[in-house]
Amino acid sequence: MRIEDRHSVLRLAFGVTGVFSLGLLLGWPLAVVGAVFTALFLQAPVALPLAAFGKLFIFSIGLMFISFLLSSILTPYPVVFLALVAIGIILSFMWSVSGAGVLPGVIALMGALMIPNLALQSQDLALVLVYWIPLNLLLAGFSSSLMFVLIPAHPPSDVQSKDATEPDFDPQRRIVRMSLVTVPFAMAFFVSGASALLVLFFVALLSQQLAAMPSAGKAVAKAMLTANLLGAAVSILCYEINVIAPVILTPILLCFFFCLTLGVLGKSRLPLAAAAGSAITTALIVYGGSIAPFSDEADVKSITRVLQVAGAAFFVIIAYVVVDEFWPERKRQNAL
Repeated sequence: MRIEDRHSVLRLAFGVTGVFSLGLLLGWPLAVVGAVFTALFLQAPVALPLAAFGKLFIFSIGLMFISFLLSSILTPYPVVFLALVAIGIILSFMWSVSGAGVLPGVIALMGALMIPNLALQSQDLALVLVYWIPLNLLLAGFSSSLMFVLIPAHPPSDVQSKDATEPDFDPQRRIVRMSLVTVPFAMAFFVSGASALLVLFFVALLSQQLAAMPSAGKAVAKAMLTANLLGAAVSILCYEINVIAPVILTPILLCFFFCLTLGVLGKSRLPLAAAAGSAITTALIVYGGSIAPFSDEADVKSITRVLQVAGAAFFVIIAYVVVDEFWPERKRQNAL
């Protein structure tokens, strides 16, 4: 393994485990979200510039407060409320496809999905989420920046940056495609009265990963399904080990081990290498949500969480395949 790849794996393992461990020890709300944010930051080749992170942090604060305010006002009006959720999802994809990137898109979808869902259950809990999503982002940004300082990364070469070209896809068509995938899930989730917040977070992450895929079709669906199955298998194994050895050190060591193992897999040339990055985030959501859940879900077991996440994954991926069959991706139409 190249030295830079080894450094990247170590940054990922130590950084994610650090945030995951502090979340367990201090018990802050939605610490799993902070660990996932850290994993996304540390899978990048270089640290996010301070100015860009500052804009992202301010954006997350403003978005969460706006989402909370609108959700609180429109809660008594179900039809308008659901229309607001649908509009928020569409605007999130527009923001992401316009060049904002996966992480800003995930945060936008969190504001469109998680805040309204929790506002239906408890205004107080929703307000907690409004504060803690940006705080988790701040902790993740600090931790990832620290890891890039402690384990420096080589800057990308000029050749790589020159080779980067504008994505060759129709942005309006992609927005419509991903909205057709995610909006039906959100409507079914809200109408059924479901309240599994981490499932909504998972769907936000999965939807943005699908939206960011450079290719389309069944190959993408197969890759995402493989990644989620791998992450689910890792989380179940970790949960069972945790049952055998129920001490605080066990989940910390398990988190470090699966981040290290999947990180090495991602840098290898094995067939599953492309699935490793998404498998890490799936494992963090499923396993972390089973041992350090939010709100009143303290008795949710790992197998229940796996079934919830698996159901959401199958819904979104099957919807993606159906939409791709009838409304396939196409190249950008160049103006004459």
